[in-house]
Amino acid sequence: MTDDTQLMQLSYRAPAKINLYLGVHEGRDARGYHKVDSVMAAIDFWDTVTVAPARELSVTCMPDVGCADSSNTCWRAAVAIGKAFGFEPAYSIYVHKHIPSQAGLGGSSSDAVATILALCEFNHLDPTAKKVVEVARSIGADVPFFLRGIPCYLDGAGDTLREEFAALDGMPVALVRPAGSVGVSTPEAYAAFDDAPVPVGDLQAVLAALRANKRDALCASMANNLGPIACQLSSEVAHSAQWLKEQKGVLATLVTGSGSSSFALCESHEAAHRIAQDAQACGLDGLATRIINHGPQRI
Repeated sequence: MTDDTQLMQLSYRAPAKINLYLGVHEGRDARGYHKVDSVMAAIDFWDTVTVAPARELSVTCMPDVGCADSSNTCWRAAVAIGKAFGFEPAYSIYVHKHIPSQAGLGGSSSDAVATILALCEFNHLDPTAKKVVEVARSIGADVPFFLRGIPCYLDGAGDTLREEFAALDGMPVALVRPAGSVGVSTPEAYAAFDDAPVPVGDLQAVLAALRANKRDALCASMANNLGPIACQLSSEVAHSAQWLKEQKGVLATLVTGSGSSSFALCESHEAAHRIAQDAQACGLDGLATRIINHGPQRI
């Protein structure tokens, strides 16, 4: 390793995601996963991940999210990609967090992909290679999505890409969630679902709307059967989801993932900004953003 290489660092913007559809099915497979149908889109709201060669692997998050060791997705991604391609993952990984945890926005999965992309670049690997995709799948269900970032449909455990759609770029979105550290644990949400399953929505209607680029049909068919579970687990999530549904300029709303965030597809960027400002005035966290067609990108 040369002195020049030791001085290098790579930084990525790692975007969040929203679920335009999430259908969790009853029962679990041999790995302990539910069968999941998921339609996701990336949004213009990101963490920043910076990776540099170091003496040993380390992960630092700011603000601290309480997992900087093997429980961290970036750590696991670095170890997994190193093992898959036969190199020591001796890198420092610094994550500047903006995407809240336990919010259904996929921040830790996107951070993992930013780490994978950086290590692929440092080690001259093709990030589209099948082995890289398998590493991504081993980290978590949302991780393979962020390798592409294009709005897409995934099945299996929500980790197998089936179809991509490029018709939503720029669509205005308002994000709302309870203020502070209110979150919904994904394992807790799935456990509650197992106790009282909620029927899935109409996946085919969502896919047909996206294929035909019919936004009205998409708005009418979006569904997430973990949304009611999140609202049952947290009255704050239920309140913020209901508040968002009642705002002017909203085309459709949904809890994303297992919560705690809800999002609205909006009739205009002005409407999204107004909703975000009104949410903050009501003591909620609010953000105006838009759908994008990419995963983590170099900055």
